[in-house]
Amino acid sequence: MKKLALLFSIIIFISFNGNAQSKLKIYGGKNYDQFLGCMTCDDDEPNSIWSPLSDYGSTHKAKSIWNKNGVYGSEKSNYSPYKINAKYPPRVIDGNGKVVGYLTINKSNPNRLKGSVADLICDKRDMVLKDGVERYAKIFSRVN
Repeated sequence: MKKLALLFSIIIFISFNGNAQSKLKIYGGKNYDQFLGCMTCDDDEPNSIWSPLSDYGSTHKAKSIWNKNGVYGSEKSNYSPYKINAKYPPRVIDGNGKVVGYLTINKSNPNRLKGSVADLICDKRDMVLKDGVERYAKIFSRVN
């Protein structure tokens, strides 16, 4: 199992490394005006979703997609990536301000963000929370 997790991590890193220079940011809410953190920032950055001490990486903070009881992390909220038919799943914005897709578990959503990071967040949340979000920061952080 550990070998599979390591292989998965290496594949994710290799597939994402080409786009590592762009900071991908998550926005939620009905008008997408609520910043929910940076997907591709290192865990030592205050806006990183990979920092368990930040507002965006904690499993207990209101603005975190990792908070299973929060508006942006609940399986029942229309503003969460984890509700299959959410009306307003979070948007992911690139460094140029362009919407690159929606963070959602709904695989039939034509605007669903696809790729290693989005798939990990949406499809492997329980694994990420079990392992600790900071473990994934080095894989998905920007390469300088």
